[in-house]
Amino acid sequence: MVSGIADVLIEIAIGVVPLGVAYLAFKSATDANRKTQQTALLQAERQAELERSKVDAEAFTRAKIIYEDALSQMERQMERVQSQATRLGTDLLAEQSSSTAMREHIRRLQAQIRALERTVVALRTQLVGAGLSPAPISEATGPYAVNLQRPRQED
Repeated sequence: MVSGIADVLIEIAIGVVPLGVAYLAFKSATDANRKTQQTALLQAERQAELERSKVDAEAFTRAKIIYEDALSQMERQMERVQSQATRLGTDLLAEQSSSTAMREHIRRLQAQIRALERTVVALRTQLVGAGLSPAPISEATGPYAVNLQRPRQED
């Protein structure tokens, strides 16, 4: 009977070994399958990240081109504005110089007009004093009104 029990135990032990090997094989297969799935997920995430990076790089490149073009246009516009400002400054100086010269010329003409008005008054006075009749005022005025003072007649 001992040999029968030992035989049964040996048969059970022999039967358990393949079960243990089968369990270890199953466990290794599920671990390998899980790792394969994790690796596939990681690769998919890396691929998605790579695609996002490519899209971001393309967007960055387009934005950089647009920015550089806008910057170039702004620089050209600034050069034009600076050139116009320089021309306007030059024109302003010329106009100021011309204006100053014209003001001085006008002052001289006004002084000459005042001197001529005094001369006309003096000549009228001399004509009247000599008994001659001076020309009517309407003929003597020309384009500018002449401030003539009529001499007082003494009775």
